[in-house]
Amino acid sequence: MTARSLSGWIPLKCAADRTPRELEENMKILQLCVGMVGTNCYIFYDENTMEGAVVDPGDNGPAIVNAAKEHGVKITWVLLTHGHFDHILGVKDVLRETGAKLAIHEDDLWMLTPEALSASLRRFGLPSTAYEGIKPDILAKEGTQIQVGGLTVTWLHTPGHTPGSSCLRVGDVLFTGDTLFRHECGRCDLEGGDFSLMLKSLKRLHDLPGDMHVLPGHEGASTLEEERRMNPYMRQAVGK
Repeated sequence: MTARSLSGWIPLKCAADRTPRELEENMKILQLCVGMVGTNCYIFYDENTMEGAVVDPGDNGPAIVNAAKEHGVKITWVLLTHGHFDHILGVKDVLRETGAKLAIHEDDLWMLTPEALSASLRRFGLPSTAYEGIKPDILAKEGTQIQVGGLTVTWLHTPGHTPGSSCLRVGDVLFTGDTLFRHECGRCDLEGGDFSLMLKSLKRLHDLPGDMHVLPGHEGASTLEEERRMNPYMRQAVGK
């Protein structure tokens, strides 16, 4: 499958990694490749309490739930980096099977309506099946914090790809959705996209102190330090 990036049509890649990775103390991460355009869905959990969250269940909800069960993880939250269809089609299944709560930035709430979801699917030439709307439990803002066991998730509002696009920080791990990819950034030519805001968001990420693990919504993982050096859009954002 392919998707549009700022530099043209690029292949989308993602790889399932059901071996838990420990990138932060007491935090384990599973990665699944889901949906028709290859979205990275992450399950992270506190290995002390075994409470966990799903980031961007883009499709294949039952497989996501089964992966959590295989590792003894109790899913308490579903966290959305933004509202595009390839990041939310599995939400209903995960919520139904786990009883978890749902959070998304308030500026992307409009994307969870049946009308917006159907329009998004049609725009990509995909079947526009009737979908029910999705109602979040929390409408996040800049700085919103959510506890997942002993782990603290902090909302960083990074608009550009969509009005409510956000990065989710857990210690030194940054789930970047479609804001920041490895050596790329998300497209800004869809409804609600704004390249000038994207540059401001990339500068903000560039200016975060220290290094972090970057886990994006598509393609492979990176680090913030690598992106500072190698990402042409981040370099443009800081005038290099």
